[in-house]
Amino acid sequence: MDWKTLRQKREQFRLKNNHKYLPEVSLVASKESTAMFNVAWMQQLVPYLAGKTHPVWKRLFNIQKCVRTNDINSVWDASHLTFFEMMGNWSLWDYFKKEAVKYSYDFLVNELWFDPKKLAVTVFEWDENAPRDQETADFWLQAGIPTDKISYLWADDNRWTPGPVWPCGPDTEIFYYTWEWLPPLESNVKDDEDNWMEIWNNVFMQFYRDESWTLTKLPHQNVDTWMWYERMCRVLQNKPTIFETDIFQSILDIISKYTWLQYKWNERRFRIIADHIRTASLLLNDWVIQSNVWAGYVLRMIIRRMYYNLMLLKDISDNDLKWMLSEIVTFVSNNTRPLKVEEVVKSLMDEILTFKNTISRWLKVLDEKIKNLSWNSLDWKDVFFLYDTCWFPVELTKEICLEKNISIDEDWFKKELENQKERSRSSAKFQKDIDWSKYLEWIPQTKFIWYTEQNSADCKLLKDFEVNGQRILIFDQTPFYAESGWQKWDSWNITLDSWETLYIKDVQKYEGVFLHFIW
Repeated sequence: MDWKTLRQKREQFRLKNNHKYLPEVSLVASKESTAMFNVAWMQQLVPYLAGKTHPVWKRLFNIQKCVRTNDINSVWDASHLTFFEMMGNWSLWDYFKKEAVKYSYDFLVNELWFDPKKLAVTVFEWDENAPRDQETADFWLQAGIPTDKISYLWADDNRWTPGPVWPCGPDTEIFYYTWEWLPPLESNVKDDEDNWMEIWNNVFMQFYRDESWTLTKLPHQNVDTWMWYERMCRVLQNKPTIFETDIFQSILDIISKYTWLQYKWNERRFRIIADHIRTASLLLNDWVIQSNVWAGYVLRMIIRRMYYNLMLLKDISDNDLKWMLSEIVTFVSNNTRPLKVEEVVKSLMDEILTFKNTISRWLKVLDEKIKNLSWNSLDWKDVFFLYDTCWFPVELTKEICLEKNISIDEDWFKKELENQKERSRSSAKFQKDIDWSKYLEWIPQTKFIWYTEQNSADCKLLKDFEVNGQRILIFDQTPFYAESGWQKWDSWNITLDSWETLYIKDVQKYEGVFLHFIW
C-alpha cells in the first residue's frame, strides 16, 4: 500500500466514524508554547483537553508535521527521523477507552489488513497515585489481542501528560512485530522490546495533576492519539526500514545519482542526508532562518550535519550539489507539502557554502586539538570555540569525535553556553537609546574580512572608548560578525599591540561601523 492510499483509507475511516478534519499548523510552535517546534499535534489542543469547547467538533482527526531532534543520533536506524508526520485523532468529552480501542483494532486489522498475530500492546501498570488500567487491557482482549501480547508497564512508559500541572492519564501503545515470521508465544513488548516497533499511541486523559502531583478524576474525559505515519508505511510496504518506503526511495536514488555511490554500501550517511534535507527544507519553508540561536541554530546544525556526511561520501561540485538539492526539494514539495523550491534551495546553498568556506580550517583545528590530547577527551573550551566563533554545531563536533573514539565534556560546554547568554543579556543594557553617531564622527565603515585561512588577522585599532562604563573598540577591518537580523554576533579573544588580551562579548553594527563590546 503506497503512502497516498494510507492517507485516503484513514481519512475515509475517520469520516465514516463521525470525525471532522482539523487543518494542520506550522512546524514552528506558537509564541504561547515553551517548545521550539511542534513535536506533536496535541500542543494545539491542550486548552480543549482541559475542558474548553472546540469550535470545530468533539471528534477530530488530521496529519500534523512535526520536528524532534532529541533522537538525532538515531536517525540512521530503522525507524527514527528528525521530521515526521503524526496521524492524530481526538475525542473531546465524547467516546473513551472502549471505543478508542475498538477503532484502533478495526482500522489496523479490517481496513489495512495488518496481521493480528503480529500486534502487541502495552497498558499502564500502577503506582501510588493511580490503579492498574485493567479496563483497557480487558477491551484489548475483547478486540482480539491475546493475553500474552498485553504488557503492563510503569508510568515512565504508559502514562502521559503535556506538562507538570495539567490533565493526564494512562496510555496504551500499539506495536508491530518487525520480522517477516510470526512472533514466538513468549514474545511481547515488555520482554522482547527490540523486536517490536511502536506504531500508535492512545492517551486517555482521565485525571488532573495539581502542583503536589496529586491526581483527581476529571469530570470530562478525552482521548488523545497519534499514529506514526512513516512507520505505518514501513509495515504496509513490508520494508526493513522506513527509508526503503516510497516516502524516501526517490530521495535516496537522487543522492545515488549525484554521488555515483550505492545506497546499500552507504546506508547510514544516505539516511542522514535524506532525512536532514527533508527537515531543513520544511523548516525553511516555515520561515525559520539559520542562526546561532533557538530554532535557527537547530536548522543550521541540521544543514551542516547533512553536508558533513555528504562531504565524507563524495566531493561533488557546487553546481551538482545545487541540482541534487533542487531535485530532492522538488520531490518533497510534490509529496509532502508545497514548498517555495527556489528560495529553499538558495537558503540551503548559502548555508552550505558558508560552512564549506570554513570547515576545512576548523577540521584542521579540531584534528590538531585531538592530536595533542593527553587522554581521549576534548576540552570544553575547544568545543565552545568551534561552536561560538566558527558556527560549528556542538552536535557535529561530538559526531566527529565519536568517530575517533574521543569524548567531550558536554556539561562544561552547557555551563559556558549559559555564561555566554548572561554576558549577552548584560551587554544589551549598554545599547538601548544611545545616539551612536556622536561617537563615530570621521570613523570610516568597517571592512568585514570574514574568516581567514590563518589563525589570526591584523587589524588597525581606530578608536578605544567607553559609553556608560562599557569599553568599546573600533577597527579598520574585522573578522568578527556583527549581529544582523536573525544572525548572532561572534565573540572570542583579541590581543592588542600592548599585549593586552580582551574578550569580545558582543559585536553590533551602526551605519557600517562595527562596535566591539569588551567583557
